[in-house]
Amino acid sequence: MPTKLGLALSGGGFRASFFHLGVLAQLAEAGLLRHVEAISAVSGGAIIAALYYLHLKRLLEEKPDAEITDADYTALVQTVIGEFLQATEQNLRMLTFADFTANWKMRRPDYSRSDRLAALYDQWLYRKAAGKNWIEMRELKIRPPGFPHFHPYYHNWLRRAKVPVLVLNATTLNTGRNWQFTARTMGEPKPTWRESDSLPIRLRRAPDYRHMVLRQQYFTLAHAVAASSAVPALLHPLSLSDLYRSHCLPVRVQLVDGGVHDNLGISALVDEGCTHFAISDASGQLGFEKEPETSPAFVLARTAAILQERIRQESLNRLVETRGRENVAFVHLRQGLAVRELAWIGQDDQPAEKDQIIFPAPQCPDIAPEVQEHLARIRTDLDAFTEVEAYSLMLAGFLLSRRELADRRNLGYPPSQANHLRWPFLAIGRWMKTPSADYLRQLEVGRLQFGKTLLLYPSLLAGSATLVLLGLVALWPVLAKWLSLKVSLGAIAAGLGLVALDQLAHKLARGRLAPLVPVLAYLPLGWYPTFRRIVLRAVPPVVGTLFVRAYLRFINPLFLNRGRLANLK
Repeated sequence: MPTKLGLALSGGGFRASFFHLGVLAQLAEAGLLRHVEAISAVSGGAIIAALYYLHLKRLLEEKPDAEITDADYTALVQTVIGEFLQATEQNLRMLTFADFTANWKMRRPDYSRSDRLAALYDQWLYRKAAGKNWIEMRELKIRPPGFPHFHPYYHNWLRRAKVPVLVLNATTLNTGRNWQFTARTMGEPKPTWRESDSLPIRLRRAPDYRHMVLRQQYFTLAHAVAASSAVPALLHPLSLSDLYRSHCLPVRVQLVDGGVHDNLGISALVDEGCTHFAISDASGQLGFEKEPETSPAFVLARTAAILQERIRQESLNRLVETRGRENVAFVHLRQGLAVRELAWIGQDDQPAEKDQIIFPAPQCPDIAPEVQEHLARIRTDLDAFTEVEAYSLMLAGFLLSRRELADRRNLGYPPSQANHLRWPFLAIGRWMKTPSADYLRQLEVGRLQFGKTLLLYPSLLAGSATLVLLGLVALWPVLAKWLSLKVSLGAIAAGLGLVALDQLAHKLARGRLAPLVPVLAYLPLGWYPTFRRIVLRAVPPVVGTLFVRAYLRFINPLFLNRGRLANLK
């Protein structure tokens, strides 16, 4: 029976991207990358999958199949590691706020923070690898030498070095379904069982980009990755206009992070007919709460996390049940860590039994458990990662996947005969096995989105606190007057009224209330959405641009320097 190997790269911001790089390095050493025929990637996985695919495209189009060796794949991954680390040190998340012109463009309905992120992806990641600006999705088709009309479905069986299909996953807010970008087309895939999908509208995808409206035929790789990594609440959705109409009215597709629908990307590999699977999971796994909060915000966030964890477990369980555990190499950040089972309290008010320690998978002897716990909690952000953080995540992916592939007997594929490279991230190995206090401190601080530099520089923290105190002392007369002011009930009512009017005008301008009261459709409020976007999305970033630039100029270099491997104590 013919086999087909699929590779899934999960979401999880740059934490996932660096972890996946370590897994890719191990797959290259194991001789498995040449056998991969489908790559499904989500969010942080999509960022690295796109960069890897551009370099792979060059390799497969420049070298004849018979001349491609496993050493070519290890060298390719080595190149990707260097380019990606250099790009992420720029702090792409903060760079999205650092341009006055781009910030002012946020007033437009078809431009958001995700569009700005796409421009940064293209500038810092994909432009060099592609050899051009704004490479389009349809330009990703790989045509090996001598095969001008090559198609992976029909011709891969002729090759030793397979040409994989790349699937980048996003989620559409319009229908809640998976949205896939490939080199052939984009849109919602057909359901495997139509009776289970009862939503009233489906956004059918065109057979090819050539059949779409002209402006969407040129959809770029960077925008596809930006849509896949548009983390809700952190980034605005990425919009697609003019692609659909409903009852002669335009439909604007709004795309967010693919992890909202499926953070592992397994379903696309199943749809591609894969028989064997290599799954790299660096997504945020649900943690234990000794006494969960009951505030609405916490309960809502916790509920969303529980649903995500449920989807993750169901996807994996179904895959193993249908394909067999021996055909699924699954690696994740908490692999091999202990699970403590608590016994119930008995009638004597004492635990009925001692706590039981269970190891669901063998431990990795080269990673200290406390290090692995810290790595599993590192932020899932798109900001700058230090060498210490990046190398630790890469080495974790490398070591954990090596153990998993050994247990799965390399998924039945022959091992590589190439010499192993001296990967740069191996230099962090001695700290991961025997961590120092400074190393653990850096990993602990790494879970935070903000304030990391202050915590890593005690003198900077003390100086900042002193400046704040001096500022409070200097401004105390003014602050005292403000604090002594009494806010009348009328002012409170006016504030609440403005909020209510804003929500009402927003709904009226979007036609949400017209079906209930038809006369409301004639109110002249077409200008209000633009005004609202200017006030909420354009003005604050424009005002804060100078602060962001100062941060990138002074604070970001301090953070990166503190996390250099040469400075690790």
